[in-house]
Amino acid sequence: MRTVFILLISGLILTSCDSLKSTKDFGIVKKAILSNTWLLQDENGAVVSYNGENVSMEFAQEGSSMRASGFAGCNRYFSTVNLQPDQISFSAPGATLMACPEMEGEEAFLSLIPMVNNYEIAGNELKLYKDKILLLRFKSK
Repeated sequence: MRTVFILLISGLILTSCDSLKSTKDFGIVKKAILSNTWLLQDENGAVVSYNGENVSMEFAQEGSSMRASGFAGCNRYFSTVNLQPDQISFSAPGATLMACPEMEGEEAFLSLIPMVNNYEIAGNELKLYKDKILLLRFKSK
């Protein structure tokens, strides 16, 4: 019984240390997210562009809230963001109302944003997931 108790307490201490590490790392991750312009990549790693401009995402802290905005392929878009150490979510994006000949890529991109609920920063990449399914991959400019 004593061995089980010691293992349980050890597990709680290790979990606590891991949580502290996550909180510490979160400050670094948040700074990286906020300080970069993120360019959308296709499945081969090439930057996606429409009409001569790269599809992008930038984050800004506005008081206690965070906002994402950028170029979606024809229009500029914006969304509120809830960033936590273990998850991220976006509101349905709003956008300007320009009309372009090819809107399918933009529509697909904008439809994926509110589906995102997880993220990862790896090197110079920001990966946005729905659970464990990669939806969008960006690289820093």
